[in-house]
Amino acid sequence: MPALSGARSAVAVLAFAPVLAQAPPPVRFTPAPRGGTLTLDAAYGPAEPADLEMVATSGLSYQRHHVIVHGKLGLLEAGRSLVLSEGTARLMLIPFNTGDYVDYTRLVGLDVEVGGIARLLPERQATQRCLGGSYPESKCADPLLPELPNARLDWPAVSLTVITLSDRGTGPSRRRAGPASLSDTGIEAAAAAGKTVRAIGQFRGANLCRDLPDASRRDAADWVLMTSEGPVWVTGRRPEGKGFRLDPADRADTSRWLEVSGRVEAVGDKRYVRAARVALVPKPAENEPAPCPP
Repeated sequence: MPALSGARSAVAVLAFAPVLAQAPPPVRFTPAPRGGTLTLDAAYGPAEPADLEMVATSGLSYQRHHVIVHGKLGLLEAGRSLVLSEGTARLMLIPFNTGDYVDYTRLVGLDVEVGGIARLLPERQATQRCLGGSYPESKCADPLLPELPNARLDWPAVSLTVITLSDRGTGPSRRRAGPASLSDTGIEAAAAAGKTVRAIGQFRGANLCRDLPDASRRDAADWVLMTSEGPVWVTGRRPEGKGFRLDPADRADTSRWLEVSGRVEAVGDKRYVRAARVALVPKPAENEPAPCPP
């Protein structure tokens, strides 16, 4: 830990102490019913917009809540964590998958929107028996999430395990980790190029809103995504992923927004996205939901 001396050390301890004093209470994990699968939405609720400063300074008020915040992205611990800041308020960002760290670093310095699970960093955690083995207390309390590191004075007191992270497009240069977006490429160019693109749109279930002719559906598991380029069939993957599972037969789920990465295929005058990855994302600020007729 970097050394702090004199008055600077005292100020740092006093600033950090109020949040540390609110140590996370012990949590008993409730497993899914036999034959069921517990999702992040079921465990932590749907993502809700929140103020970064409030999440960073309110201690237990946001503990284990699924929140959406925005701020400037920076590096914290090389190869492991990043930091999201707004003014003097900061949150540690812990990638849900360690492999996502490199993609996220491409957005460092930009204003980003992050959805994730807020958790206080433990002051010191012991190893416990759980999940058929021995793990740190934070992993036993939240088996769906990566374990937390112990708190340090030079780190933010509150962490956010990242479920979604995207560029808000408000900086001088708009960049995004991963493939080009369908809105930037255009559906015809994407189909001709045969390269992977990202399509963000409103989930429309198994054509529940009659956006496309039912006869154009190629597989019983195909579902519709309403993109900036119009409705497309998504094939190859179900509308589920990290911590969520949408029901193609449930009209209530058509209020959700998804990001699909895959290749666009042209069959006659119809376009299909052969999905390689599906992620739940917040509704983009510039988009309005399309009505779904009864």
